[in-house]
Amino acid sequence: MGFSPQQVRAMSMWQFIAAVEGWVRFHAPPSDKDGALSEADKQMLFEQIKSGA
Repeated sequence: MGFSPQQVRAMSMWQFIAAVEGWVRFHAPPSDKDGALSEADKQMLFEQIKSGA
């Protein structure tokens, strides 16, 4: 996404998730309905962030 590690550390979790959603929406293939993360993808991302993975 182009953020430095320092920029990521300075973000709240919600800011980072919003950035990920925007990045996915922008880079999604045209066949994707709207490029948004599914609820399952959001939950998986949240769990990975929470666990520090």
